[in-house]
Amino acid sequence: MTSKTYRVGIVGLSGRIAVGAPDPAPRPLQNEINNSHTYCLSLTAGVDIVGVCDLVPELLDGFLQKWGERWPNATRYTSHREMLQNEDLDILAVATGDDKHAAVAVDGVEAGIEGLFVEKPLATTVEDADRILAACEEHGVPISVGHTMRWLPQYHAVRDVIRSGVIGPLHNIIAVLGGPRAMLFRNGTHSIDGICFFAESDPVQVFARLEEGFEDWDEYKGDGGKLPRNDPGVSGFIMFRNGVRAYFSASKNTVTGSTYELAGPKGKVLFDRSSGLAE
Repeated sequence: MTSKTYRVGIVGLSGRIAVGAPDPAPRPLQNEINNSHTYCLSLTAGVDIVGVCDLVPELLDGFLQKWGERWPNATRYTSHREMLQNEDLDILAVATGDDKHAAVAVDGVEAGIEGLFVEKPLATTVEDADRILAACEEHGVPISVGHTMRWLPQYHAVRDVIRSGVIGPLHNIIAVLGGPRAMLFRNGTHSIDGICFFAESDPVQVFARLEEGFEDWDEYKGDGGKLPRNDPGVSGFIMFRNGVRAYFSASKNTVTGSTYELAGPKGKVLFDRSSGLAE
């Protein structure tokens, strides 16, 4: 039996998330963390990047300079539809600006891909998120959203402690995100996904208030996270089906950092996502 090599295409080559080098090891780990789509694929057996796409020719040239030796057969495109038509992709990675995710993802699913990876946030509107999910369900395509924090060893170590029962049944979660980029969609999505990861239940009620200055704001504009003034901080509650209650605060006017407090009747776990330390 011969193992299959999966043909991969990447749409969106801007920034370190798509094509960057690995980050230094966070304490207390000794090994670097690899978040870039391209770098992680370079470490994965059985995949071949056969096409990359971006509207900016300089970014296509930059991919060739950084990764041409590793992926010499990757054809460069400025149209994702042309890439989908020519390359017979098995897997599509979508790393465009947030408001472009839905169009690219749905086109990929309808073109016959077998797996879809979409950067977070999944979409900028509920309607676009529903479009992506409906297409994946109709065509039987598994989808993964880029909530990469939940794969970190620190997250699993903390959840193992909670599952062990040492603090008793988990009841309260307090997640705090601070600093100039404490933005609901761009970075807050990691914190909210972390809350869901630790709660291990479905949310049943959500209520919140956006930071001052966003009183008339009703829709994320999806500029790709470059302008914090377009993406509000927020304070809110999430109630889960299993009884867990979570409070989330993303404030641009507080010290930079990301922390969790996870409490039960017998104790609590304090987890600093920025440093990887827990107690």
